[in-house]
Amino acid sequence: MSYQRARRPEQKEERREAILAAARALAEERRVRDVSLGDVAREVGLAKSNLLRYFESREEIFLTLLLREWESWAAAVTGPDDLAPTLAARPFFCDLLGEQAAVLEHNVSADAVRAFRAASIALVEDVAARLEVPEPFEVVAAALLLAASLYPLANPSPAVREAYAGTDLLQPDFEGRLRGFLTALRAGYRR
Repeated sequence: MSYQRARRPEQKEERREAILAAARALAEERRVRDVSLGDVAREVGLAKSNLLRYFESREEIFLTLLLREWESWAAAVTGPDDLAPTLAARPFFCDLLGEQAAVLEHNVSADAVRAFRAASIALVEDVAARLEVPEPFEVVAAALLLAASLYPLANPSPAVREAYAGTDLLQPDFEGRLRGFLTALRAGYRR
């Protein structure tokens, strides 16, 4: 693909969407942490410097994708029993959640983080408003935090998988463990 500068707003939006699609496809093949800005640039046929005309950093690309995934997940949750299965059905979202605070919120502007956090908190509030449980905001926030930490444990690197092969130390049941933790949390709030 030869590079041709996008000049009109619709061309710029098409280029942004192509960049997002390439980043998503690469991250779904590997993991978010294993996809570099150079990988995305190569995938869309741009130099890294040209890619940075559309996004301020690799992290901003993935924060944009994270927010889209969050919106999709929020729309799918209709009740408290949906939290674990809807998260388990979205491995890309869980991978992004695991990278959010430690990686994705770095190397971006304060404005980008502020906008992302405001939008994500609004989505948590939206889901919480549909749950008829004690402390609904805390339950939703806990589901997301647990998913962010459990997902990498349930989906270890090949080296970790090999090291623990044949033992019971791997934690493959992401959805079951998440459901168990959320059930315990909700029971605790009912007391």
